[in-house]
Amino acid sequence: MKTRFFYIVALALCFVACENKSPFDTQSPDDDPRILRPYETTTGKLSYYLENDSTPLIDSVTVTPSRYTTVYWYVDDSLVYTGNKINMCFPAGNHSLMIEAVTTAGKRTARYGSITVGGGAIKEDAIVLWEGSKVLKWDENNLKFTKEDMAEVPVGAQIYVEFTVLPSGDPNYYDPDFGGLNEYQLLRVISDWDNDILPEVHMGEMASPYVFTFDQEDKDLLESKGSMSFVGWGLTITKIAYK
Repeated sequence: MKTRFFYIVALALCFVACENKSPFDTQSPDDDPRILRPYETTTGKLSYYLENDSTPLIDSVTVTPSRYTTVYWYVDDSLVYTGNKINMCFPAGNHSLMIEAVTTAGKRTARYGSITVGGGAIKEDAIVLWEGSKVLKWDENNLKFTKEDMAEVPVGAQIYVEFTVLPSGDPNYYDPDFGGLNEYQLLRVISDWDNDILPEVHMGEMASPYVFTFDQEDKDLLESKGSMSFVGWGLTITKIAYK
């Protein structure tokens, strides 16, 4: 009888130990918020590309402590959505993004990034700045516009860049300054080499035309430096327009 009693006690203790090792919810309103998903990129920033203004941004955010945290989506510094899952369209161009997680205790964390929306096609009422065929080079004089050329372009205009990616057999597909075998297709718009109007964009997966917004800071750079240039590699530019 004693043996059976000790066996029952040992079995009960085993069950208690196992229960103590089971997962349990430790969420608290006093926890610091964390954004678990979407994951950070190698640059630390999120990056979304939408083919056109009819293509929605669809993504969801996983946060902790989830029961005590609200997610806010800010695009171009304006709150556009509240909730964990977004399904929204945005105008063509480049947009800044901030995803903020705020707990009931007022604790905050945020993740930053950008949304690039393609133009789908250059609109018929867009004004053409230039049309032709230029293979993009790391040469600021290859495709340059003076401030006089850009005088009629208003702040807030959408700049449309029509392009094609060079085929892999084209000698301009490989940049000899980067080892000769480094395949990439990049677009950058500069006022000079130290000041970007459009920071470097990887164009290989982008749809033509690429669209970016000409904002007040860009206008000021253009005015102070006197010109802006389209530079990069691995692309042929066929039209630049604005609307």
